[in-house]
Amino acid sequence: MKSVGIHSVGTYLPTEVRTNDWWPEAVVGRWSEKSSGKLDRPAEKQEAESEGARLVVAAMAELRDDPFKGARERRVMPEGMLTSDMEIAAAEQAIQRSGLDRQDIDLVLSSTSVPDHLMVPNGCKIHEALGLPRRSFVLQMDGACNAFQMQLSLAKEMIRGGRAKNALLVQSAATTRLMRPEDPMSAWFGDGAAAEVVGPVAEGFGLLGQAHEADGSLYEGLVCGIPDRRWYESGAVQAYIIRPELSRRLLLESVQQSKTLFESALIEAGLQKKDVAFYAGHQGFAWLRKVTQRLMGLEHARTLDTFPWAGSLIGANLPLILDTAAREGLLQPGDVVASFSGASGALVSSLVFRWGTGST
Repeated sequence: MKSVGIHSVGTYLPTEVRTNDWWPEAVVGRWSEKSSGKLDRPAEKQEAESEGARLVVAAMAELRDDPFKGARERRVMPEGMLTSDMEIAAAEQAIQRSGLDRQDIDLVLSSTSVPDHLMVPNGCKIHEALGLPRRSFVLQMDGACNAFQMQLSLAKEMIRGGRAKNALLVQSAATTRLMRPEDPMSAWFGDGAAAEVVGPVAEGFGLLGQAHEADGSLYEGLVCGIPDRRWYESGAVQAYIIRPELSRRLLLESVQQSKTLFESALIEAGLQKKDVAFYAGHQGFAWLRKVTQRLMGLEHARTLDTFPWAGSLIGANLPLILDTAAREGLLQPGDVVASFSGASGALVSSLVFRWGTGST
């Protein structure tokens, strides 16, 4: 069977940096007075039975006095910039780094939180701007924070099945467009985009194991729309929580599932925990990588956090980690990588793959 993996990663971050002093002191003071969703309250009895829940509550308690919850900086799109602008820049960088002829890239999978237009996929604009072949299969995917892992899994099957030669995966976050400055969540997110060129690699490289899970009972934990209305009715679209109890479950249960899913992906890969050299953990919160890495038994693996200086870039989080780690020498060709991310919906995944293409 054909092995499929990542040939290159490209990223784009806006130049504007928003530091914590951007928020007025009065607003920050109100955050401290009223806990955001009270997610860091002590675990209830049934939750305490979960190792993941205990680790989450303890980690959140460490940041209880920090109104920014570990975030220091985040990148913000300037007025007039579209998500497609960021996506095209990241995709162009990924293609150039891959060394592939763009006429051999015939699958485009894109995911964005804020498309330029509704019912018109950003992927079509990306495809045209990059001059990709007309025979391409272009699909807009709504994977939220889990987009990268779902895209990579789908691209592998299409390439192995002969439906595509190589794929371009694109993820973007324009979450600051959906946040009210008075909301504590507004400090946790940034803007940016990532892209990956995916294609055939040497045997033993690329995606080796994967595990996915969906739980629709958590659907209304975190949404984007107009509170108390439909999103297409009058008003500005924003991120908000419909049912706080589901938001708490979404967080605790997805963290607990990181261990189960990782172990399933590891078995499929035919590897052991000691073989994992690098861990890429979702950057939804400052503490999330640390908690999941410990829960998965990967304390020995190298890792990197982007949340403190980029905030959460939802579906682009993992690619940003991989790109930054590779540039800083923390991730080397041949390294076995384990990854985890969870998304509202709820969608949770873990992948195990060997970094690089295996070519000299």
